[in-house]
Amino acid sequence: MKRFYIFKDGTQKASTATRELAIDLIRQYQALETHPLLRAEFSMIEGEEEFVPYPTKQKPPRKKGGMER
Repeated sequence: MKRFYIFKDGTQKASTATRELAIDLIRQYQALETHPLLRAEFSMIEGEEEFVPYPTKQKPPRKKGGMER
């Protein structure tokens, strides 16, 4: 699934499904900025989201205890 990741001053803040939603969200963040000299820098990266599951743990076969007869 393709995602657009939004960064504020190098820290990831959000991700969206479309570029237009990412731009809208950045504009909302920019509207919250209070001082012109302290404005944050926003950037966006397009990428693929991929979930990596944990490997399954297979138990080794148990050895029979003691000596065989």
